[in-house]
Amino acid sequence: MKHIIISILFLFLTSYSFAQEGLLPLDQEKNIFYSDSGKPSLAKAELYKKVQDWVSKTFGNYENAVAFEDPNSGKLRITSYVPVIHALYGYVRFDLTIECQDNQYFAKITNLDGISTVHSPERLTAKENDDITAKEIIVNAETNKKKQTEMEDQLKILKADNNGINTAMYNLLASLKQFTI
Repeated sequence: MKHIIISILFLFLTSYSFAQEGLLPLDQEKNIFYSDSGKPSLAKAELYKKVQDWVSKTFGNYENAVAFEDPNSGKLRITSYVPVIHALYGYVRFDLTIECQDNQYFAKITNLDGISTVHSPERLTAKENDDITAKEIIVNAETNKKKQTEMEDQLKILKADNNGINTAMYNLLASLKQFTI
């Protein structure tokens, strides 16, 4: 009996950690949403200028990257692309909104689109996570070992694709944080 309980607990913990891997972060409305904040010791105007310098350095052409700017409110919205390691997309287009205040900023990435040279941009949504969840259920239900192995390989690709997107977005936010220190 003790071994059965331990086995069930192990399966539960394994499936819980397995389910978290490869998922994109979602907000309350189930939209993909990345966020970060920083607390550099800079006045709002200095921080805003530093963020503008980061945009120029990171995206090359400031005017092409910035979709909205309001120095008085300290708000800046960038619409740009980053390369990703993904089976279907070479780039992800996104909106990055940065709000500067005295001694702190808030950054959020929303509206992600997968960009490919062979098809039109495609909005990335909670569907990416749903595909992983559905594939996990199918893998666990499959009794044919060969089919199960094939599906596990497909599941690994789906998770790797999401991890590629996560890496690109989190690296972008980390770059902003490093630059504003």
